[in-house]
Amino acid sequence: MKMRFLSAVIAAVLMSGCLAACGNEIQDNKDVTADLLTADEDITDEETTAEEVVTPVPEEEDTKDEVKSFKEVKIKAAELKYKKSEKTYQAEKGKLSGTAAEASKRKGYEGSGYVSGISQESDWELEFDVPTDQFYNIVLTVGSDEAASGGFSLDGSKYSEFTVVNEDNEGRFENISFKNVKLKKGKHKAAFIPETGLIDIDQIKIIASDEISKLSLNATGAVLSDKEAEYNAKALYRLICNNYGTRVLLAQNDTAGTNYESELIHKVTGKYPAIRLGDMMYITGAKHADQSSAEIAEALTWHKDGGIVGYMWNWTSPNKPDDSESVYAENAKFDISKAVTDENIALLDPDTLAEMAEEGTISDECLKIITDIDKVSEQLIKLRDDGVPVLWRPLQEASNGLYWWGKDADSYIWLWQTMYARMTGYHGLHNLVWVWSAQNVNWYVGGDYCDVLSADVYGSDKSGQVNALLYLQNVAGGKPIAMSECDRMPLIQNLADEHAMWAYIGQWGGSCMVNEEGGLSEEFNTEKDLITMYNNNLTITRDKLPDLMTMATEIKKEEEKAAKNKSKKAKEKNKSED
Repeated sequence: MKMRFLSAVIAAVLMSGCLAACGNEIQDNKDVTADLLTADEDITDEETTAEEVVTPVPEEEDTKDEVKSFKEVKIKAAELKYKKSEKTYQAEKGKLSGTAAEASKRKGYEGSGYVSGISQESDWELEFDVPTDQFYNIVLTVGSDEAASGGFSLDGSKYSEFTVVNEDNEGRFENISFKNVKLKKGKHKAAFIPETGLIDIDQIKIIASDEISKLSLNATGAVLSDKEAEYNAKALYRLICNNYGTRVLLAQNDTAGTNYESELIHKVTGKYPAIRLGDMMYITGAKHADQSSAEIAEALTWHKDGGIVGYMWNWTSPNKPDDSESVYAENAKFDISKAVTDENIALLDPDTLAEMAEEGTISDECLKIITDIDKVSEQLIKLRDDGVPVLWRPLQEASNGLYWWGKDADSYIWLWQTMYARMTGYHGLHNLVWVWSAQNVNWYVGGDYCDVLSADVYGSDKSGQVNALLYLQNVAGGKPIAMSECDRMPLIQNLADEHAMWAYIGQWGGSCMVNEEGGLSEEFNTEKDLITMYNNNLTITRDKLPDLMTMATEIKKEEEKAAKNKSKKAKEKNKSED
């Protein structure tokens, strides 16, 4: 789904849709799916599981001028032990009504036939039984003579959407999988919600999944891709890696040039997010200089107050830098593939690059790309010079084709690696922790060019979204994985139960957080859920952060000691050989 950007003024906060470049469902990106898990109940202010429900209460009566304070909720993961189980249910054995009927024309079915002619959800319903509380994979076998789509309904609620592509035009039955669905022991009901085209259903298979029970997240051995990284960046990365898999850093995307959403969270929960996520969107243009200046000022203040600074870059088209809609491919009037070159340009000065463009050695598109990277680097240098490490997430959601930098994987990877080399090698930005979020393994830039992998999850329920995490884990190589954006923040109990302890979770802003009166919108996150999320033992808020400067000093001492010991051993070895 396409969503408009938010300007710096608070009026825009109140008027916009769930802001920014991202508001796109993760399902829109090739290969990355976020199969939805059933959301569980709320949490108590004692040690709890999903079976027990209470809301945390203020420690004392609040007044308008006082900062709220809540007791910390102790979260305990439910014990959902894996027990092998598999059972197949033939669709024709379900309850048929309306236009649904058993058929046998389509080849490849199992059982006595399949169900065809479903025109509404009530036309077909199948009851199945599971032997124990745990996670299951649900495999739906379907067929269609055309491209078609529909929804899978579980226990009376739409669980997920799916499509049948039918690329070979032969209408074969194919399997649609919904992974790691949390189900309670006993009977459940499945149904199909038709949307476009005609879809036949052959069977449903319910298979116990052991992925969650085996999942163990750990990134303690990960090192930054930038071998010249500053100690403050090393400290930030160590903080992320040490907590990955056990505690989640909370992050908030703020309206550019403001701290509005983070302040709203503080007002509601009594806590600030650990990470403020900003946007370098208007840096390359000329019309929003005041907003750009305010954005850097907010980041510096956040850092001085003990918080972590993060940035994305909704890169407006190099041809239309002041137009926020130009991030979208359809509005950009810019072809990234024309910028790609075999010339080694990353470390060249602007004058040399201009001469190369004039001579035709590189294209005008290539020159514009480097010019924009230089403009954004100037702002990041201000943060570097003030000792601020930055979670840096450019070129998001490339694989869905929505943005101009996502025309094809080869051009995207060239752009990322060129940006990386210029920012680190030419501009000396060694304070960056690089976050990749193209969301498709075929677009992965490689472990030498990023430090954190992330997913943007929209249009989902409040589960832990463990399937998106598992997808990225296949290529992460031991690097931490974050949920860089979401419209609905997962329930902390679901995160615990699914073992989906992301490195950090970034809540999106705009109307995903703010209502028309400027207060908290509960369309995506209730006040109760936010209070629990910000006041428990498994999430990290700004007040729980260690001093990164102290950590940086300790890391420096460790490295100096290690280097000294290495030198000493080398001398001893040489001496013994002599």
